[in-house]
Amino acid sequence: MWAQLTRPDFTNPDTMMVVFSFGGQVNAVAQDATANAQRDSIFKICLQTFWQDEAEDDFYLGWERETFEAMFAGSGGVPVPDEQVDGCYINYPDVDMADPARNRSGVPWSTLYYKGNYARLQRTKLEWDPTNFFTHSLGVELPEGADLP
Repeated sequence: MWAQLTRPDFTNPDTMMVVFSFGGQVNAVAQDATANAQRDSIFKICLQTFWQDEAEDDFYLGWERETFEAMFAGSGGVPVPDEQVDGCYINYPDVDMADPARNRSGVPWSTLYYKGNYARLQRTKLEWDPTNFFTHSLGVELPEGADLP
């Protein structure tokens, strides 16, 4: 992280790595009690940078991706849940997690975000939103083979 923030070609003062405390009573809740399965963490990290000129999109998105993927180089460029990392937090959605070019871990984006809770969320989706009206690029997908109305 330090190497990325101190690169000579990177001078954006609107860049930050926000470290939020997490844990305590949050971790007292079982992983399968809510959609948020990250219950074994002491903090969350959110990497952010802001810019105004669309012409700089490739530079800044490249910088973000390079930084993020280097942080998780040992697990295919993404935070695969293990003894040290608890996956992704859905309130910080990142479509790169669903892109095989960026997520080279072999672990689906749904596992990164929901761990073992995804199948249950899909059943709930089928019950409450069987037409998939409420969706986005990282939205819970309907179960395969579901009979749609």
